Amino acid sequence: MQRILITGSNRGIGLELVRQYLGDGDVDLFATCRNPEQAQQLQELAHVYDGLIRVVQLEINDEDSIAAAVQAVAARVEGLDLLINNAGIGGDDHARIMGQLTASEVGRVIATNAVSPLIVTQSFRGLLKRGLNPRVVMISSGLGSLQREVGGSYAYRMSKAAMNMAARVLAFDEAMDGVTTATVNPGWVQTDMGGPNAALKPEESASALRALFKRLTPGDSGKFFQYDGSELPW
Repeated sequence: MQRILITGSNRGIGLELVRQYLGDGDVDLFATCRNPEQAQQLQELAHVYDGLIRVVQLEINDEDSIAAAVQAVAARVEGLDLLINNAGIGGDDHARIMGQLTASEVGRVIATNAVSPLIVTQSFRGLLKRGLNPRVVMISSGLGSLQREVGGSYAYRMSKAAMNMAARVLAFDEAMDGVTTATVNPGWVQTDMGGPNAALKPEESASALRALFKRLTPGDSGKFFQYDGSELPW
């Protein structure tokens, strides 16, 4: 039985990952989001798959909320096998468009998408160290690659590049020995952030991601993957 925690589980790729893992069964799943009482689809899944899933409140920008989530997970399992840092934001025009940028909005996106996943990982480190083939996956973006030659989306792209670096450092930190850390681009997906014209449906991306997560080994630690398993340039 896999013990899995997914952040940002109330919509998009996170929700689809929850749905697919539950469909397989043989999982102890912690689905986290900022406002569980408002996550109708997630609560419906929790009702249908009672016993396989626990919905946990987690505001990734709040260290007290992170600590409470760790306690909730530790009360149920002795270790965590897979942590999927999926929660993230795109920001508004003040984070995207030259001439409209503000320090507060750019900083908010970077803190949410890069700093908070690192703190979440640090907080769950003890449980991960007691997991079976423990893995940490950062859900990043191809826009975080420094080789992309396109303007705009400043904060989002900066935040994902910073997330990529955090994952890269985690992979070689002695404090994380035994934990595989990888970064993944889920593709351009039809979500609230990706929009209706995106190339992939959530179920397509999630299915490919799950196959990739399953085959990750310590030798993959520190790598940046496309959802189909091919490697991406940093």
